Amino acid sequence: MEQVIVAKCARYERSEVEAAVHEIIYGNAINANVKGVRLASLLKPGMKVLVKPNLLVGDIPAKGITTHPEVVRAVLKELLNLGVQPIVGDSPGFGNPVKVAEKAGIAAVCRELGVKLAAFTEVIEVKTASSAKIMTGFSLAKEVVEADAVLNLPKMKTHGMARLTGCVKNLYGCIVGVRKAELHYRLQKTEMFMEMLIDLAETVRPVFNIVDAVMAMEGPGPRNGNLRPVGLIMGGRDPFAVDTVIGHIMGLQTKEIPVLALAQNRRKQGAYLDRIEALCADAELEELVIDDYRVPAAPAWIRLRTPEFVGKLIRKYVSPYPVIGENCRLCGVCLKSCPAGIMSITKNGERSVVTINDQKCIRCYCCQELCPYDAIELKVPFLRKVFFTQRRRRRS
Repeated sequence: MEQVIVAKCARYERSEVEAAVHEIIYGNAINANVKGVRLASLLKPGMKVLVKPNLLVGDIPAKGITTHPEVVRAVLKELLNLGVQPIVGDSPGFGNPVKVAEKAGIAAVCRELGVKLAAFTEVIEVKTASSAKIMTGFSLAKEVVEADAVLNLPKMKTHGMARLTGCVKNLYGCIVGVRKAELHYRLQKTEMFMEMLIDLAETVRPVFNIVDAVMAMEGPGPRNGNLRPVGLIMGGRDPFAVDTVIGHIMGLQTKEIPVLALAQNRRKQGAYLDRIEALCADAELEELVIDDYRVPAAPAWIRLRTPEFVGKLIRKYVSPYPVIGENCRLCGVCLKSCPAGIMSITKNGERSVVTINDQKCIRCYCCQELCPYDAIELKVPFLRKVFFTQRRRRRS
């Protein structure tokens, strides 16, 4: 049975964060009779450990977009006390990794503790794990491949395509720069993209996962959602198990989360809530569930389970599509981040506007994910509204 440790942490006060992280790493605040492997027992002095936070874009910690620097600091201090050699790195969705880490407050933490910040520019081609389903190899950052262990530090957030971004999705940052966009374009079906993420998680195999859920994000995440106080830090060996607990706290069933629904098809034990032991020091897991947590709509294939030949029709008439709003400032981030290259700036009378070729849109939502001004909204097609309203009425 997979174990997930859940520690309460109401705010980013240094002492509170350090206490919660210590609990996750050592488990000494949990019932001493409960057996389970803690991170402290998995690491040996001298090991090189790649610490992988969420560094989606360069923005201040108060925005809640990236792993909070106080969580990173607490983790690094524990690693240094264990005698390992940590290095911090991620490949952001947009921007230079070092500059993004600087803006997110993580570069300052690295300087303070004398920990190296990885550039994530060099790539090593690696073969996938034997359990991989659709990928034969990945182009991973050199620092990921050369580390003795990878410690995954995601942020609890919603996501337009994946519904939630936690442990499994955070590992996508182990792939460097433009190669992430190439995979989006190659794997245009959401189902295929999620299968790739499972292959990636199986290949990277993080030694442990620690989730910053002190202040999480709901609504149109992972960048432009609303902050939601959750007051938790979670940890566990299995990224699927930790994500299952995150989804449960968000009020979602596992089958409603694309990557976990597919993980169940592969019989991943961590994708089944009833096969997870949630270790909460002073609360039951059910007490932590947030009934009104706002999560993006599920991809159509999750509900419809349609045959292959209608996939394109679903993307066009049922899947949410991006629409440029009035907040647009023509910064060009969406154009640079679009894997399909189907966005452009055109003249509309006296005014310049960003346009999207909807016929060629692959519904990856990278534009919405990375827009710095919350100017891109995911609209639900009329046909989907009618169809799913009718389905809900039949079930009620």
